[in-house]
Amino acid sequence: MVSINKHYIDVKSIKKNTGLPDTYFVSKFGFSPYKACQHSCKYCDGRSEKYYVEGDFEKDITIRKNIPDILEQSLKKFREKGIIGISSGVSDPYQPLEHSEKMMIDCAKIISHYKYPAMLFTKSNMVLRDIDLWEEVHKKAGFTLMMSIVYPDDKIRKIFEPYASSVEERLRTLKAFKDRGMSVGVLAMPILPFLTDHPDQLLKMTKQYQEIGVDVVMPGSMTLRPGINKNTYFDVIEKNFPKLLKKYQDLYSENRQSGSPKNYYVNRVHSTFGKIISEHHMPQHIPHRLYKNRMPVYDEIYILMTHMIKIYDHRGVNVDKLVIAKKNYSKWLVDEKKFYNRRRNLSFDELESKVINMIDNNTVMTLFKNEKLLNFFKKVILEQQVFNYVTLKLEKY
Repeated sequence: MVSINKHYIDVKSIKKNTGLPDTYFVSKFGFSPYKACQHSCKYCDGRSEKYYVEGDFEKDITIRKNIPDILEQSLKKFREKGIIGISSGVSDPYQPLEHSEKMMIDCAKIISHYKYPAMLFTKSNMVLRDIDLWEEVHKKAGFTLMMSIVYPDDKIRKIFEPYASSVEERLRTLKAFKDRGMSVGVLAMPILPFLTDHPDQLLKMTKQYQEIGVDVVMPGSMTLRPGINKNTYFDVIEKNFPKLLKKYQDLYSENRQSGSPKNYYVNRVHSTFGKIISEHHMPQHIPHRLYKNRMPVYDEIYILMTHMIKIYDHRGVNVDKLVIAKKNYSKWLVDEKKFYNRRRNLSFDELESKVINMIDNNTVMTLFKNEKLLNFFKKVILEQQVFNYVTLKLEKY
């Protein structure tokens, strides 16, 4: 492990989404105790100039020392519940520095105390240190562990993720959390072109995920933003796989700001890997059961519609009516949230009740204009509310 330079700072807030929730990773709030990362992943998007990480990305680690205090202050006053996403594109909450800083221990205790659900993203088996704390969070509000695993074994992993946990360590970590009753998922991203994208490799990885019983597998191709991000990765390719350099230069020759490779490759990888994952009966979007009762009903409906559009469109089903329904509902929801945010005397529980009543008495049809969609949410939302009500009554006796 290379020596590092610690940079301690204070932050003013954690990320709070007062508008529409994140539908990809499904979260409403977010924080990361660190910026930059000792794992030294050579493809990491966090290296790119876009994120303004000062100094050496692998050695100059920013420690947001007051994150536990800010987290507690925030959770005390937040008016809405929702999933807290832990990590970011430019760090890992359980990178090696966490051994000594122990920031996540306090954060887990605070999240548990205020009964917020959480979803944590990491490449480190160090999260096992806090498994008891995360189990408490899960029992009170719900917890999901997401781990990045994109290699069938460690041969290539050691080159591109030199200081992250081994493939076997990550698989054992996922199994440990799954055995405790917590939901777990795999971020199968980024798939490395010409190195980890062969169908046999993708199949082997998928079988490893399936053996654990992961709840979701989210595949993704590799982005290399022009500049430090791309140059760092190409240097590693030139040193370790020189025969592949020209193929990479061609694949990323368009220099897109997003860092995406040429479309033909993205489509091919997603099609191949997606088919393998589907054949093994694992979802590729965060499934409803992982955020059911962990997000406000009004956000839950928005997330469900977003995922339905993506899934049905991928299957070749016409989604025009769904797109219109989502557009109408989204505009209405944003306006409602603005109204409730301006009036501190109003509770967001009232907005939740309002949406439930609109489904129950069919007035939401003015937004959906889709009877099939209405009936779907009657089943998914109303039956859920009846179950929650009965459960609450039983708990009182």
